[in-house]
This record gives sequence, structure tokens and C-alpha cells, in this order.
Amino acid sequence: MSQSTILQLLPQTVYNNDGTSQPYDVTGNAQPAAAYYLGNQDLQTLSYKFTEVTGNLVIEGTLASTPVDNDWFQVTSISANNQANVNSNASAYQNITGNFTYMRAKIIDFNNGTVQFVKISY
Repeated sequence: MSQSTILQLLPQTVYNNDGTSQPYDVTGNAQPAAAYYLGNQDLQTLSYKFTEVTGNLVIEGTLASTPVDNDWFQVTSISANNQANVNSNASAYQNITGNFTYMRAKIIDFNNGTVQFVKISY
């Protein structure tokens, strides 16, 4: 029997720029990745849903058992640009291979829209 784990890297996050606000960064909580519980498991599936988002989704991983700020490194990034309609209304997934103990999501230069969710499953 197969077991599946789905963890939320970033909950629903809304930003409505009124034209005077500056873009900002949002960092989700660290969640145990596949290697945390399953040892040599290295396949995770990232899924996300954006609505009119302008910003960059960055997924970070670590190999540390108790990570601190400088333990994190970028695993993948996805650009969303509402003006150019590039991934701004996306509902997508991608596989990530890596023996990570923890993973987290960041939205860098978040300037507009709603991040419905960012999840990792294994």
C-alpha cells in the first residue's frame, strides 16, 4: 500500500498593490521533505496555484536536520508576471528531485495577486 504526504509550503497569500506600495517578500514555514521521513526518498512534487500574481516563486531546500537561515539553497524558481501574463494565472505542478530534509517556499518581489497555495507532496 502506498502512502502519500501533502504539505503546505505557503498558505493563501493576497497582495493588492494600490500603486504606492513596494513589492515585498513572503517566506513560508519549513516543512519536512521526503528525505526527512523516508531516508533516501528524493522525489517530491511541487504544486501551486496563482491568480493574477506578479512576483517570483522560489523553492528552497536544505540538508540540515535543524536548519538556520544560511542552510537554505534555491532548488527551483518560477516567474509570474501579471502584466505579461506569464504564469500569472497558473495552476501547475513539477517534479523536484533531491534528497532534502526540509523545503520551504518564498514569493520574492510580490507585487500583486493571490497565491492560492504552494504544496509539496511525496
